[in-house]
Amino acid sequence: MPDQEKSAVGSEQELITGQELKLADRLALQRTVLAADRTMLAGVRTSLSFIGFGFTIFNILRYLQEHASVKLMRPHTPRNIGLFMLAAGTIPLFFMIVQYARTLKRMGKSEGVFGNPNFQMAGVVLLLGIVLLVSLVADILLL
Repeated sequence: MPDQEKSAVGSEQELITGQELKLADRLALQRTVLAADRTMLAGVRTSLSFIGFGFTIFNILRYLQEHASVKLMRPHTPRNIGLFMLAAGTIPLFFMIVQYARTLKRMGKSEGVFGNPNFQMAGVVLLLGIVLLVSLVADILLL
């Protein structure tokens, strides 16, 4: 491999085997990392939708329950639906973050996972989901 081509390889060369990779192999690794990024961002989008929808449903059903003249639902229905939707958005996101970090590590990415903007965004959404879950569970326990 010529010297110019070796210098163009850069940090993408860091792989488990330590051998130099062909251009096709380096591009395949980049495609795999980009696929992991897309999957992670799709998970963040879906989780954020579940979290937002769960919180909204909880508040709407609680409002309807408090202001309706006729009993429309059981007393704990808003809480249970909201809790389910929040958990359905938060728990899978945690496992998706773990899988994403493992994938990047297997691909030999040299930069840290915490410096990755996709990972940071997922962490913020996960933190939001955890805070909302804790507030809803605290509301349940304090009743």
